[in-house]
Amino acid sequence: MSENHGGQFPPQQQWSQQQQQWPQQQGWPQQPPKKKGLSTKLKVLLLVGALVVVGGGIGLIFVLRAAVGPEKQAKGLTEGDCVVLTGSGKEADAVKTSCDSPQAPYAVSLTGVAKGDWNCKDGFYQYTVPRPGRGDGVALCLAINAKVGLCFDDIESKTPPPLKDCGSARLRISEVFPQMSVVNSPCAEGTAEVISYASYGTSNFKSATICFVKP
Repeated sequence: MSENHGGQFPPQQQWSQQQQQWPQQQGWPQQPPKKKGLSTKLKVLLLVGALVVVGGGIGLIFVLRAAVGPEKQAKGLTEGDCVVLTGSGKEADAVKTSCDSPQAPYAVSLTGVAKGDWNCKDGFYQYTVPRPGRGDGVALCLAINAKVGLCFDDIESKTPPPLKDCGSARLRISEVFPQMSVVNSPCAEGTAEVISYASYGTSNFKSATICFVKP
């Protein structure tokens, strides 16, 4: 009985020779050498270097902020706010306070940027809040907070007159009227001084006539 193998196999010796010659006949390309990547040590050093640079940048920002100092509260003021002045020189600031507070002697009539020569209208007090490291300061035009009972000395100065104890002050607010008066003063007889403020139309600052008497 014959066996069908689907064809004839070559003799064993011939198969071995062909098997040995196969790679040479096909000419298989050799695998290219593997590229060497960065060593783990070098990668760690680069990572540490990057973190140092980033950390140095953040540290520099913190140093600059510390040198500049906190932002002044005067920057957030608007017309009509009542304020207390704090500090002096580079530390000067204007802090918003309730207008009903007995310690709020000034009302903001106008705000702006303090650069070059700037002035307030007659009757208003000029005040600058410097902002070191942030450019121009805050310019404020202030009026006396029209509140009966507050006492002052020199109300005709160019700078805001400080509050005074009424026992030693020259003037005390006796009456306040909610309108400007130029010709006919509404103040009572015996009034020593009168200040009349006009609003700027669109401003929240209110017109007022303030009557002063000697305490």
